Amino acid sequence: MRVIDLSDFDEALRQAAAEIRADRAIVYPTDTVYALGVSAISTQSIGAAYATKGRPEAKPLSLCVADIEQAKTYVHIDARAEKLERAFLPGGLTLVCLSKNVLPPELQAGFPGVGIRVPGHPFGPALCTLLGHPITTTSANVSGMAPATDRASAEAAFANAAEQPSLLIDGGPSPYATPSTVIDLTGPETKLIRAGAIPFSDIERVLAA
Repeated sequence: MRVIDLSDFDEALRQAAAEIRADRAIVYPTDTVYALGVSAISTQSIGAAYATKGRPEAKPLSLCVADIEQAKTYVHIDARAEKLERAFLPGGLTLVCLSKNVLPPELQAGFPGVGIRVPGHPFGPALCTLLGHPITTTSANVSGMAPATDRASAEAAFANAAEQPSLLIDGGPSPYATPSTVIDLTGPETKLIRAGAIPFSDIERVLAA
């Protein structure tokens, strides 16, 4: 796995975009934990993500998007999502919204929703802007291991992986070092799927306001 840092942000974007366009996987920094990124619109790339992580294909993959406007091409953004976006995004929150079913079905793994993230770290959104489409933002680790939070743990996470990511973008230690909070907006009731960087009580307070 080749490593570059963010001392030249634009060059890092260029190299990362080249790997994504070639259907290869990259590891990139976010505000929560490091993420494994592949093209979210390529069936071949999504297969590579599952193979790299050793992840069961029955588990869906979340997306990093440039912003909520880009997300609207792929999922339905309701009033709750718009409210939470204004309060918390970019940031450590994943919104699972009803899919418009325009993405490869392998990404959704049979689920009606797709997780959407706009990370607080600028790299992922900037890469999605450059590409013109989302990438995956599943945690950078082999399935069952702890998520990577810096270069050393990202390299260690894939040391024995069956397939290696091609590129690691070293953005330093993750600020939160804990995964994003994941909430389900696919039904009338807002549900907590995973506790994380943003307390669910804060989310409930914003929605109740």
